[in-house]
Amino acid sequence: MLVLLLILSNMNLRGQSESSHLRKGNELYEDKKFNDAEIQYRKGLEKNKKSWTGQYNLANSLYKQEKYAEAASILDSLRETTSDKNRQSKVYHNLGNALLKDKQYEKSVEAYKQALKLDPKAEDSRYNLSYAYQMLKKQQQQQQQQQQNKQEKKDPQKQKQEEKKQDQKKEEQKQNIDREEAERMLDALDRQEKQLRKEQEKKEQRPGQGSSGKDW
Repeated sequence: MLVLLLILSNMNLRGQSESSHLRKGNELYEDKKFNDAEIQYRKGLEKNKKSWTGQYNLANSLYKQEKYAEAASILDSLRETTSDKNRQSKVYHNLGNALLKDKQYEKSVEAYKQALKLDPKAEDSRYNLSYAYQMLKKQQQQQQQQQQNKQEKKDPQKQKQEEKKQDQKKEEQKQNIDREEAERMLDALDRQEKQLRKEQEKKEQRPGQGSSGKDW
């Protein structure tokens, strides 16, 4: 089962207004009101566009709304914006989740690998990596099958030509069968005629019957 995206607490905030929006966003997020949470995070980012926490939480709220591509884009931009390995690992893990949901399995596998490099003890990332790898293999097999089917699929015109050739072949086979049958019938008649001639010849060669043999 996929691990849910994490959401960070509001730290390193700049200004009370930004803090207020992020805090409100977190509360809405916890209440599963992800669209409203997104709105609050965006308002907070209007006050501080470089807020790492604001962008991270925004990505999480987008993920929850199944806006996977948009969430992945934000998370991808956050990868190199911090030197904190714990944060980086979480970013890669969540990036892997978003890519996995978006069926970008190959990129998802790579994201989970990076998460594990940064945090070898991250069992959630290890589990998700295994699942993403299985999905990648399945996707590759499906693509190979589709390519094979595409290659085997013939052009309609060629298909008609092929069917015509098959019909001609069947007709030729039928004619050959009819010819062979006729030859067999002729052979049988010829043998029957020869047998009748032999029997007639035997009759003609028998001695005459009914003569007295008396000389006059």
